[in-house]
Amino acid sequence: MNFELLFSEAFDTFKVFEDLSVDIVSQTPPGTPKNIWQILNHLINWQESQLLLLQGKMLEKPVTEIETWIKTEVPEQNEIDNAVSVFNTQIDLIKAMVSKFSLNQPDIEFKVQIILEMANHLAFHLGEIVLIRRQCRNYPLPEEMEDYLN
Repeated sequence: MNFELLFSEAFDTFKVFEDLSVDIVSQTPPGTPKNIWQILNHLINWQESQLLLLQGKMLEKPVTEIETWIKTEVPEQNEIDNAVSVFNTQIDLIKAMVSKFSLNQPDIEFKVQIILEMANHLAFHLGEIVLIRRQCRNYPLPEEMEDYLN
């Protein structure tokens, strides 16, 4: 089974983290509980715990959802750029790990389950970010996506 092919698009971010600015990540449209900065940091924190599990490291205690969220703050541009870099490095590491998956691994079901959870989790939060960016008029509409992604 080719796990790399199976998950080839599962971690596509549709460029939601490109061209982020302080203004973009700090905006919280009415009715939106979190901003992009908080979501990005949540993703980094949560994915870090999942990467440890994939690497066979046991966590001292399970990471809870609430522990992975930061308070509202206005970051500096260099903090945004650094966070995006950390996130992208995590995604690259996830893809590299998946490329080494084999049905012969004794813990392959556990690893695939983690990857599925990570892909679902990422998709959920990417949807939030796309919606926030579209509400703030700084992300393409569906009919503009093909050109944007090319």
